[in-house]
Amino acid sequence: MAESKKIIPYKKRRDLNVGIIIFLVISLYIFVNVVRGYTKRQVRYYEIVEGSMSEDKTHTGLILRDESVQAAPSTGYINTYMRDGKRAYVGGRVYSLDATGDLKKLIEASAGKDDSISDANVGEIKKKLSNFTANYSDSNFEYVYSTKYLLDNAAGEYSNIVNIENIDAISNENGLNLDIVTSPGSGEISYAIDDIAEKKEEDLTKADFDSTNHPVNYIKNEQLVETDTKVYRIVNSEAWSIYFEFDKGEEELYAEKKALTVKFKSNGLELTGDYSVIDTKDGYRLGKLTFDKYMVQFIANRYADFDIESSSVSGLKIPVKSVIEKDFFTIPIEFISKGGDGVSDGFYKSVDKDGVSSTVFVPADIVKITDTNCYISAEGKDIVSGDKLIKPDSNETYEISNKEKLLGVYNINKGYTVFKTIDILSSNKEFYIIDKGTKYGLKVYDHILLNPESFKEGDFIYQ
Repeated sequence: MAESKKIIPYKKRRDLNVGIIIFLVISLYIFVNVVRGYTKRQVRYYEIVEGSMSEDKTHTGLILRDESVQAAPSTGYINTYMRDGKRAYVGGRVYSLDATGDLKKLIEASAGKDDSISDANVGEIKKKLSNFTANYSDSNFEYVYSTKYLLDNAAGEYSNIVNIENIDAISNENGLNLDIVTSPGSGEISYAIDDIAEKKEEDLTKADFDSTNHPVNYIKNEQLVETDTKVYRIVNSEAWSIYFEFDKGEEELYAEKKALTVKFKSNGLELTGDYSVIDTKDGYRLGKLTFDKYMVQFIANRYADFDIESSSVSGLKIPVKSVIEKDFFTIPIEFISKGGDGVSDGFYKSVDKDGVSSTVFVPADIVKITDTNCYISAEGKDIVSGDKLIKPDSNETYEISNKEKLLGVYNINKGYTVFKTIDILSSNKEFYIIDKGTKYGLKVYDHILLNPESFKEGDFIYQ
């Protein structure tokens, strides 16, 4: 038989590439850790520190004074001799009325070059403008008009064109017959007129605090006024009061106060006034502050924005976002007992087993205690709704049922979440100041969760 010459190809064995294996292992490790990082709950915590907070309450108050409104005795163009805030005396000239309007033309014709405003007066006007800029708010556009009025009034006084001597000389030379109006009493003058000027405290209502319903009419120099038009107010006393509405819970905050310190936004003036509370005839309660000086600083204003300065509160400072609310069972404090070690707090519970009743001691984590009640978790397994507790050294029982919501945070010092209640003393948008003296509460340097919504009581934490 002839020998076969068929050639059979040989499959070459492939060797494993160690580099590829290592690359795949590393890639798999990275992928697993990335997935775990995305799926694992993120733990963000905050270390508690001591802090303090001073919370100022902002209000818009309504001002009442001892004032009377004076009306024009005839029709004519008004020429004022006094500006807002100047003191008038009995019989002193306040303004004149020109029935023809000729006085204005004659004054303009007689105006010379020596009618400029001094540097000192310009400085005062700049100061008023600076105060306006610092305190302007879009929500109080009336402030624009009152400031413009005061600036016009000041510029008229600083200028020496219009004064008593000039008016007397011009009217005598030209035979003008002016109706001179004098003050019936002694007091400060204001030409800012509204419908609240002569209102009494007992007549105030909630509607009076809406400034849009009580516009101010500013009587201006050389304005034509009709007979019986209300022209100016005369304020008879330096004493004045400002009334304000309470925010929720604010009346209780000042319950023990006899005086309050306030800072006015328009001029930065800080005053301490006698504090009291009044009832309006339509059933509202108002705060009242009374002052005996600086009335003239607000003589052209009916409403004023101010901050009530509160005393500083100290305690532990925690972020608002760390706080959650949970349900807790309430138990009378008379039912608290000690365990066999004489240290652990807990309760004696009645247990029925196979028709036989017995009493067992159940340790419990008490989160808060008051003069009447203590609070334990409503999520525990050892004490649940319907359980009967036995008062020590007594046959009196208490059935678990009542719940209350408490504010608190998750403490993570032990590596797992433990709910701690808090007592808030003060707050702002970002932080709470809480009491640091509570028996079951927090301490300085404790760690608490910043994202408590993602966890529950007893969850293990890896910081």
